[in-house]
Amino acid sequence: MLSKNILNSYNLLLSLGAFYVGLSMFLETGVFATFPQEWIGRMPFNNWASVALFGIIIFGIGNAIASTYGFIKKDKKIFILTITMGALLFFCTVIPTNLLGEWYLPTVQLLLLSLIQILLGLFGLVRIHKRKIAET
Repeated sequence: MLSKNILNSYNLLLSLGAFYVGLSMFLETGVFATFPQEWIGRMPFNNWASVALFGIIIFGIGNAIASTYGFIKKDKKIFILTITMGALLFFCTVIPTNLLGEWYLPTVQLLLLSLIQILLGLFGLVRIHKRKIAET
């Protein structure tokens, strides 16, 4: 139960972070003041607003749904949802790195966040599997 609450809280924090960063991109504040010209034509996005919309929809709403589902339901699907969201974040971090041919500032942090999310989901699945083996 504790591991599931930690997992759901982590998903909620990732969701809130995605909404915060997405809003910063929409407002073009701080590091998001200007879209890098060298990314145009190499990335599937050509401005911060499109990146923000993608991030808010996929990671903000996606992790919010996963978190809400985990807090409400009592089944193992939350672990699979979490692994899926973590894998999606991982690939959405690796793909721009390959497209641009360089690492940008938040790459390491995003990879770390995605790996933690994947590991939390795997840990939950392993615990459920061990519990079922012990019951038989």
